[in-house]
Amino acid sequence: MRKQLDDLLLTTTDVGSMPLQDDFDGSRANFDRAMVDKVTLGLKFPCYPQLGGTRSKPMNMGLQFLIPLSKTNPNIQINGEEVHLVSDEIREPSTPIGVERAEYYATYLREHNLIDRIRGIKACVTGPFTLASYLNSGNLLTCGASKPDVVRALAKVLRRSCRRLGDLGFDWISIDEPFLSLMLGRKHELMYEYDERFVVEMFNMLIGGVPCLSGIHVCGTVTPMVKTVLLESRADIVDHEFAASPKNLQAYTKDDLERAGKFLAYGCISSIKPSVETVEEISASVRKALGRFGPRVILKPDCGFGGMQNVPEAYTTVLGKLRNLVTASRKVAAI
Repeated sequence: MRKQLDDLLLTTTDVGSMPLQDDFDGSRANFDRAMVDKVTLGLKFPCYPQLGGTRSKPMNMGLQFLIPLSKTNPNIQINGEEVHLVSDEIREPSTPIGVERAEYYATYLREHNLIDRIRGIKACVTGPFTLASYLNSGNLLTCGASKPDVVRALAKVLRRSCRRLGDLGFDWISIDEPFLSLMLGRKHELMYEYDERFVVEMFNMLIGGVPCLSGIHVCGTVTPMVKTVLLESRADIVDHEFAASPKNLQAYTKDDLERAGKFLAYGCISSIKPSVETVEEISASVRKALGRFGPRVILKPDCGFGGMQNVPEAYTTVLGKLRNLVTASRKVAAI
Protein backbone atom coordinates (compact mmCIF):
# COMPACT_ATOMS: atom_id res chain seq x y z
CA MET A 1 0.00 0.00 0.00
CA ARG A 2 2.91 2.37 0.74
CA LYS A 3 4.16 2.04 -2.83
CA GLN A 4 0.65 2.70 -4.12
CA LEU A 5 0.42 5.88 -2.05
CA ASP A 6 3.81 7.05 -3.30
CA ASP A 7 2.59 6.49 -6.87
CA LEU A 8 -0.19 9.03 -6.26
CA LEU A 9 2.08 12.05 -5.92
CA LEU A 10 1.01 14.45 -8.72
CA THR A 11 -0.48 11.54 -10.64
CA THR A 12 -3.45 12.00 -12.98
CA THR A 13 -6.92 10.50 -13.14
CA ASP A 14 -10.45 11.30 -14.31
CA VAL A 15 -13.82 11.02 -12.59
CA GLY A 16 -15.38 8.65 -15.12
CA SER A 17 -18.11 10.02 -17.36
CA MET A 18 -17.45 11.12 -20.93
CA PRO A 19 -19.68 13.05 -23.40
CA LEU A 20 -20.55 10.07 -25.58
CA GLN A 21 -23.78 8.11 -25.90
CA ASP A 22 -23.87 4.87 -23.97
CA ASP A 23 -23.63 1.81 -26.20
CA PHE A 24 -22.44 -0.76 -23.68
CA ASP A 25 -25.39 -3.05 -24.46
CA GLY A 26 -24.79 -2.63 -28.20
CA SER A 27 -21.72 -2.23 -30.38
CA ARG A 28 -19.58 -0.77 -27.56
CA ALA A 29 -17.78 1.39 -30.13
CA ASN A 30 -18.16 4.50 -27.95
CA PHE A 31 -17.25 2.63 -24.79
CA ASP A 32 -14.14 1.12 -26.40
CA ARG A 33 -13.13 4.49 -27.85
CA ALA A 34 -13.35 6.20 -24.47
CA MET A 35 -11.31 3.45 -22.80
CA VAL A 36 -8.50 3.57 -25.33
CA ASP A 37 -8.42 7.37 -25.48
CA LYS A 38 -8.03 7.71 -21.71
CA VAL A 39 -5.03 5.39 -21.75
CA THR A 40 -3.51 6.92 -24.90
CA LEU A 41 -3.72 10.43 -23.46
CA GLY A 42 -1.49 9.35 -20.60
CA LEU A 43 -3.82 9.30 -17.58
CA LYS A 44 -2.10 7.20 -14.94
CA PHE A 45 -5.27 5.98 -13.20
CA PRO A 46 -7.98 6.13 -15.90
CA CYS A 47 -11.49 5.36 -14.65
CA TYR A 48 -13.74 3.09 -16.66
CA PRO A 49 -16.13 5.17 -18.80
CA GLN A 50 -19.62 6.07 -17.71
CA LEU A 51 -21.60 7.21 -20.75
CA GLY A 52 -24.96 8.94 -20.91
CA GLY A 53 -28.11 7.43 -22.31
CA THR A 54 -30.91 8.90 -24.41
CA ARG A 55 -34.49 9.87 -23.65
CA SER A 56 -35.72 6.57 -25.07
CA LYS A 57 -32.97 4.58 -23.34
CA PRO A 58 -31.81 6.53 -20.29
CA MET A 59 -28.62 5.76 -18.39
CA ASN A 60 -26.91 7.65 -15.58
CA MET A 61 -24.85 7.00 -12.45
CA GLY A 62 -27.99 6.03 -10.55
CA LEU A 63 -29.64 3.80 -13.14
CA GLN A 64 -26.39 1.89 -13.72
CA PHE A 65 -26.94 0.35 -10.28
CA LEU A 66 -30.71 0.67 -9.80
CA ILE A 67 -31.74 -1.06 -13.03
CA PRO A 68 -30.03 -4.35 -12.10
CA LEU A 69 -31.18 -3.96 -8.48
CA SER A 70 -34.80 -3.61 -9.62
CA LYS A 71 -34.61 -7.02 -11.28
CA THR A 72 -34.47 -8.69 -7.88
CA ASN A 73 -36.52 -6.05 -6.03
CA PRO A 74 -39.97 -5.62 -7.63
CA ASN A 75 -40.75 -2.80 -5.19
CA ILE A 76 -38.20 -0.69 -7.11
CA GLN A 77 -40.08 0.47 -10.20
CA ILE A 78 -38.34 2.41 -12.97
CA ASN A 79 -40.10 4.54 -15.58
CA GLY A 80 -37.60 6.32 -17.79
CA GLU A 81 -35.30 8.19 -15.41
CA GLU A 82 -37.81 8.15 -12.56
CA VAL A 83 -37.28 5.52 -9.87
CA HIS A 84 -40.08 4.72 -7.41
CA LEU A 85 -39.58 2.84 -4.17
CA VAL A 86 -42.92 1.25 -3.33
CA SER A 87 -41.75 -0.01 0.07
CA ASP A 88 -38.61 0.58 2.11
CA GLU A 89 -37.51 -3.05 1.99
CA ILE A 90 -34.52 -3.67 -0.30
CA ARG A 91 -33.24 -7.22 -0.63
CA GLU A 92 -29.57 -7.82 -1.32
CA PRO A 93 -29.03 -9.64 -4.63
CA SER A 94 -26.92 -12.79 -4.68
CA THR A 95 -24.47 -11.24 -7.18
CA PRO A 96 -22.82 -7.78 -7.38
CA ILE A 97 -24.72 -5.10 -9.30
CA GLY A 98 -23.51 -2.35 -11.62
CA VAL A 99 -20.03 -3.81 -12.22
CA GLU A 100 -20.44 -5.09 -15.78
CA ARG A 101 -18.69 -2.08 -17.32
CA ALA A 102 -15.81 -2.36 -14.89
CA GLU A 103 -15.44 -6.08 -15.57
CA TYR A 104 -15.29 -5.46 -19.31
CA TYR A 105 -12.85 -2.57 -18.82
CA ALA A 106 -10.38 -4.58 -16.77
CA THR A 107 -10.49 -7.49 -19.20
CA TYR A 108 -10.18 -5.26 -22.30
CA LEU A 109 -7.11 -3.41 -21.05
CA ARG A 110 -5.33 -6.64 -20.20
CA GLU A 111 -6.24 -8.43 -23.42
CA HIS A 112 -5.18 -5.46 -25.57
CA ASN A 113 -1.86 -4.97 -23.75
CA LEU A 114 -2.85 -1.53 -22.47
CA ILE A 115 -2.44 -2.27 -18.77
CA ASP A 116 1.34 -1.74 -18.84
CA ARG A 117 0.88 1.84 -20.05
CA ILE A 118 -0.78 2.98 -16.82
CA ARG A 119 -0.11 2.80 -13.08
CA GLY A 120 -3.47 1.36 -12.16
CA ILE A 121 -7.12 0.97 -13.03
CA LYS A 122 -9.84 2.94 -11.30
CA ALA A 123 -13.53 2.22 -10.80
CA CYS A 124 -16.34 4.53 -9.75
CA VAL A 125 -19.26 3.36 -7.60
CA THR A 126 -22.27 5.57 -6.95
CA GLY A 127 -22.41 6.04 -3.17
CA PRO A 128 -25.37 4.96 -1.02
CA PHE A 129 -26.63 8.47 -0.23
CA THR A 130 -26.57 9.65 -3.84
CA LEU A 131 -28.07 6.36 -5.02
CA ALA A 132 -30.81 6.63 -2.41
CA SER A 133 -31.57 10.18 -3.57
CA TYR A 134 -32.74 8.77 -6.92
CA LEU A 135 -35.53 6.89 -5.13
CA ASN A 136 -38.76 8.92 -5.00
CA SER A 137 -36.74 11.98 -5.96
CA GLY A 138 -39.79 14.20 -6.44
CA ASN A 139 -39.59 15.35 -2.82
CA LEU A 140 -36.09 15.96 -1.52
CA LEU A 141 -37.14 15.76 2.12
CA THR A 142 -38.78 12.34 1.76
CA CYS A 143 -36.65 10.72 -0.92
CA GLY A 144 -34.76 7.51 -0.24
CA ALA A 145 -31.77 9.38 1.18
CA SER A 146 -33.96 10.52 4.10
CA LYS A 147 -34.42 6.93 5.29
CA PRO A 148 -31.52 5.35 7.21
CA ASP A 149 -32.77 1.81 6.61
CA VAL A 150 -32.85 2.39 2.85
CA VAL A 151 -29.37 3.93 2.86
CA ARG A 152 -28.00 1.06 4.96
CA ALA A 153 -29.57 -1.53 2.66
CA LEU A 154 -28.03 0.13 -0.39
CA ALA A 155 -24.64 0.33 1.35
CA LYS A 156 -24.78 -3.43 1.93
CA VAL A 157 -25.62 -3.99 -1.72
CA LEU A 158 -22.80 -1.70 -2.90
CA ARG A 159 -20.33 -3.33 -0.51
CA ARG A 160 -20.64 -6.51 -2.55
CA SER A 161 -19.96 -4.51 -5.72
CA CYS A 162 -16.84 -2.93 -4.19
CA ARG A 163 -15.52 -6.31 -3.14
CA ARG A 164 -16.05 -7.61 -6.65
CA LEU A 165 -14.01 -4.71 -8.02
CA GLY A 166 -11.24 -5.53 -5.56
CA ASP A 167 -11.27 -9.15 -6.72
CA LEU A 168 -10.95 -7.94 -10.33
CA GLY A 169 -7.68 -6.24 -9.47
CA PHE A 170 -8.80 -2.61 -9.48
CA ASP A 171 -6.22 -0.37 -7.84
CA TRP A 172 -8.56 2.46 -6.84
CA ILE A 173 -12.28 2.55 -6.06
CA SER A 174 -13.98 5.96 -5.95
CA ILE A 175 -17.27 6.31 -4.10
CA ASP A 176 -19.10 9.08 -5.96
CA GLU A 177 -21.32 11.15 -3.64
CA PRO A 178 -22.36 14.42 -5.31
CA PHE A 179 -25.47 14.47 -3.08
CA LEU A 180 -23.34 14.82 0.03
CA SER A 181 -22.59 18.54 -0.38
CA LEU A 182 -26.35 19.18 -0.32
CA MET A 183 -27.13 16.73 2.47
CA LEU A 184 -24.34 17.92 4.76
CA GLY A 185 -25.33 21.56 4.80
CA ARG A 186 -23.46 24.76 5.45
CA LYS A 187 -25.01 25.39 8.89
CA HIS A 188 -23.47 22.34 10.56
CA GLU A 189 -26.83 20.57 10.29
CA LEU A 190 -27.72 17.36 8.53
CA MET A 191 -30.68 17.55 6.22
CA TYR A 192 -32.09 14.34 7.69
CA GLU A 193 -32.56 12.77 11.12
CA TYR A 194 -29.30 10.93 11.51
CA ASP A 195 -25.85 12.10 12.51
CA GLU A 196 -22.37 12.31 11.03
CA ARG A 197 -21.37 9.00 12.61
CA PHE A 198 -23.96 7.22 10.47
CA VAL A 199 -22.51 8.77 7.30
CA VAL A 200 -18.98 7.67 8.24
CA GLU A 201 -20.25 4.19 9.11
CA MET A 202 -21.86 3.79 5.68
CA PHE A 203 -18.68 4.77 3.86
CA ASN A 204 -16.56 2.49 6.00
CA MET A 205 -18.95 -0.36 5.31
CA LEU A 206 -18.26 0.02 1.58
CA ILE A 207 -14.51 0.47 1.63
CA GLY A 208 -13.52 -1.41 4.75
CA GLY A 209 -13.12 -4.74 3.02
CA VAL A 210 -11.47 -3.74 -0.24
CA PRO A 211 -7.74 -4.46 -0.77
CA CYS A 212 -7.04 -1.35 -2.87
CA LEU A 213 -7.00 2.42 -2.58
CA SER A 214 -10.34 4.07 -1.88
CA GLY A 215 -11.60 7.60 -2.39
CA ILE A 216 -14.77 9.62 -1.89
CA HIS A 217 -15.72 12.15 -4.57
CA VAL A 218 -17.93 15.06 -3.48
CA CYS A 219 -18.45 17.94 -5.89
CA GLY A 220 -19.75 21.37 -4.99
CA THR A 221 -18.80 23.23 -1.84
CA VAL A 222 -16.75 21.39 0.77
CA THR A 223 -18.79 22.26 3.85
CA PRO A 224 -17.39 21.79 7.37
CA MET A 225 -19.49 18.64 7.76
CA VAL A 226 -18.29 17.19 4.45
CA LYS A 227 -14.72 17.79 5.56
CA THR A 228 -15.28 16.17 8.95
CA VAL A 229 -16.99 13.10 7.54
CA LEU A 230 -14.39 12.49 4.83
CA LEU A 231 -11.40 12.97 7.12
CA GLU A 232 -12.91 10.58 9.68
CA SER A 233 -13.67 7.91 7.08
CA ARG A 234 -11.28 5.14 6.08
CA ALA A 235 -10.93 6.54 2.57
CA ASP A 236 -7.38 7.16 1.36
CA ILE A 237 -8.39 10.01 -0.97
CA VAL A 238 -10.74 12.99 -0.63
CA ASP A 239 -11.86 14.23 -4.04
CA HIS A 240 -13.32 17.66 -4.87
CA GLU A 241 -13.69 20.35 -7.53
CA PHE A 242 -11.58 23.49 -7.36
CA ALA A 243 -11.79 24.98 -10.86
CA ALA A 244 -15.49 25.74 -10.40
CA SER A 245 -15.19 26.21 -6.61
CA PRO A 246 -11.88 27.97 -5.86
CA LYS A 247 -13.07 28.71 -2.31
CA ASN A 248 -12.57 24.99 -1.65
CA LEU A 249 -8.87 25.87 -1.41
CA GLN A 250 -9.70 26.98 2.13
CA ALA A 251 -11.44 23.73 3.06
CA TYR A 252 -8.35 21.74 4.03
CA THR A 253 -4.84 22.46 5.22
CA LYS A 254 -1.64 20.51 4.71
CA ASP A 255 -1.82 19.47 8.37
CA ASP A 256 -5.41 18.21 7.93
CA LEU A 257 -4.36 15.86 5.16
CA GLU A 258 -1.20 14.69 6.89
CA ARG A 259 -2.89 14.03 10.25
CA ALA A 260 -5.66 12.01 8.57
CA GLY A 261 -3.26 10.28 6.17
CA LYS A 262 -5.25 11.44 3.14
CA PHE A 263 -4.43 12.46 -0.41
CA LEU A 264 -6.40 15.22 -2.12
CA ALA A 265 -7.77 14.63 -5.62
CA TYR A 266 -7.64 18.17 -6.93
CA GLY A 267 -10.06 19.23 -9.67
CA CYS A 268 -8.03 21.69 -11.74
CA ILE A 269 -9.97 21.77 -15.03
CA SER A 270 -13.63 22.55 -15.55
CA SER A 271 -15.96 19.68 -16.35
CA ILE A 272 -18.58 21.98 -17.87
CA LYS A 273 -16.87 24.88 -19.69
CA PRO A 274 -16.59 24.18 -23.45
CA SER A 275 -13.08 25.59 -23.69
CA VAL A 276 -9.71 23.93 -23.20
CA GLU A 277 -7.56 25.21 -20.33
CA THR A 278 -3.97 25.86 -21.35
CA VAL A 279 -1.05 23.96 -19.87
CA GLU A 280 0.10 27.20 -18.25
CA GLU A 281 -3.29 27.81 -16.62
CA ILE A 282 -3.43 24.28 -15.24
CA SER A 283 0.18 24.41 -14.06
CA ALA A 284 -0.47 27.66 -12.18
CA SER A 285 -3.49 26.12 -10.47
CA VAL A 286 -1.50 23.03 -9.50
CA ARG A 287 1.32 25.10 -8.04
CA LYS A 288 -1.23 26.98 -5.95
CA ALA A 289 -2.58 23.66 -4.66
CA LEU A 290 0.89 22.42 -3.78
CA GLY A 291 1.55 25.61 -1.86
CA ARG A 292 -1.64 25.16 0.11
CA PHE A 293 -1.80 21.40 0.61
CA GLY A 294 1.75 20.14 0.20
CA PRO A 295 2.69 17.26 -2.10
CA ARG A 296 -0.27 14.96 -1.32
CA VAL A 297 -2.11 16.12 -4.45
CA ILE A 298 -3.61 14.14 -7.34
CA LEU A 299 -4.65 15.96 -10.52
CA LYS A 300 -8.05 15.48 -12.15
CA PRO A 301 -11.00 17.28 -13.73
CA ASP A 302 -13.55 18.80 -11.36
CA CYS A 303 -16.14 16.14 -12.09
CA GLY A 304 -17.25 13.84 -14.87
CA PHE A 305 -17.81 15.18 -18.38
CA GLY A 306 -21.24 13.63 -18.93
CA GLY A 307 -22.94 17.00 -18.61
CA MET A 308 -21.22 18.17 -21.81
CA GLN A 309 -22.80 15.44 -23.95
CA ASN A 310 -24.94 17.86 -25.97
CA VAL A 311 -22.23 20.52 -26.41
CA PRO A 312 -20.87 20.75 -29.99
CA GLU A 313 -17.47 19.06 -30.37
CA ALA A 314 -17.64 18.13 -26.71
CA TYR A 315 -15.63 14.94 -26.98
CA THR A 316 -12.78 16.63 -28.85
CA THR A 317 -12.78 19.41 -26.25
CA VAL A 318 -12.61 16.90 -23.40
CA LEU A 319 -9.67 15.11 -24.98
CA GLY A 320 -7.88 18.45 -25.24
CA LYS A 321 -8.56 19.17 -21.57
CA LEU A 322 -7.24 15.79 -20.45
CA ARG A 323 -4.21 16.03 -22.72
CA ASN A 324 -3.23 19.39 -21.22
CA LEU A 325 -3.88 18.06 -17.72
CA VAL A 326 -1.35 15.28 -18.30
CA THR A 327 1.17 17.68 -19.82
CA ALA A 328 0.81 20.12 -16.91
CA SER A 329 1.34 17.29 -14.43
CA ARG A 330 4.61 16.35 -16.09
CA LYS A 331 5.71 19.97 -16.31
CA VAL A 332 5.09 20.71 -12.61
CA ALA A 333 6.61 17.38 -11.51
CA ALA A 334 9.79 18.17 -13.45
CA ILE A 335 10.44 21.39 -11.55
